[in-house]
Amino acid sequence: MSNGVIVGLTLHYRDASRTFNCLRSLLEDGVSHVLVWDNSADGEASAAELERLMGSERRCRIVTANRNLGFAAGVNRGLETLAVEFPDSPVLLINNDATLLPDALRVFRDALEASPNAEVLYPDIDHGGWVRGTVYYHRLTGLITDRRLPGSFPYASGCCLLVNLPKSGATLFDEDFFMYGEDIELGARLSRRNGAMVHVPKLLVHHEGSASSRMGSQFYEARVVAAQLLIARKLSNGWADRLLIIVLHVILLGVRGLVRSLRFRSLTPLRALRDGSGIAREHASS
Repeated sequence: MSNGVIVGLTLHYRDASRTFNCLRSLLEDGVSHVLVWDNSADGEASAAELERLMGSERRCRIVTANRNLGFAAGVNRGLETLAVEFPDSPVLLINNDATLLPDALRVFRDALEASPNAEVLYPDIDHGGWVRGTVYYHRLTGLITDRRLPGSFPYASGCCLLVNLPKSGATLFDEDFFMYGEDIELGARLSRRNGAMVHVPKLLVHHEGSASSRMGSQFYEARVVAAQLLIARKLSNGWADRLLIIVLHVILLGVRGLVRSLRFRSLTPLRALRDGSGIAREHASS
C-alpha cells in the first residue's frame, strides 16, 4: 500500500512556458514534489528559463541529461531517481504539454486505494476536444480503435499515467522506443496480467498536443512509422506470424502516408516511410 503521497514526473524539451504551466497545475492540485527530467540537450538554456519562471518554488527539481534520451528512457531514468527518494510513493507521469485538472489527485488516490495491486492507472484525457480513455490496438494490422476488436488489446496513453512504483518497478517502458509506441508495448505487457492496468473513468487531464503531429513534420512521421514496425516485431509469435504482421503494417502505413500527404499537401509522410523503416531496421539489428 502506498503512503498516499503522490509525486510528479514530467519530461522537459526546450519549451519552458509549457513545462511551467504543467508544473503549476500539479502543484496547485497538491503534488508534493515534481521531478523534471530535462531532455533538451541545449546546454541547459531552457532549463535555466524554467528555473526563472519557477522563482522560489522548491517543490520542483530539474535533472538534466547529457543528451536527449527519448521519452521511454527519459521516463525510466526519472522513475529510477524517484524510486530512490520516494520508494513508497506513486508517481504521476504527465506530458509537459498537458495540465492536470482540479481535484485530479484526490480521484487518483481513491482509485489507487480501490485497486492497490494495479501497476498503472490512467484517466480520461481531453486531447484538444477529443476525449479518450481506453483505446485498443489491433496486433495484426496496427489499427487503433475506441472499441475492442477481435485480436486487439487495451492500452493507455503515455500522456498521463499514475505509476504505482512499488508494484511496477522503475523500468516502465521498453527503451527500444525513442518516441511513440512505448505506451502500446506497455499495454501489451500489462494486459496479460489481470488488474495491472486500471482505467479511472473521469476526465482529469487536458492535453494540448504536439504541434509537430498536426503539421506532419518529418520527425513525427518517421518516428510513428518506426514505432509501428518495432511493435510489429515485438508482438509477433514466430517468423510466419511476424511476416504477416509486418506485411499488413506496411500496407496500412503506406495508405496512412498517402492520406496524410494529401491532407497536408506534402510528400513528407511518404518520405517518412523510408526513414522510419530505416530506424526500425537499426533497432532490429542492434
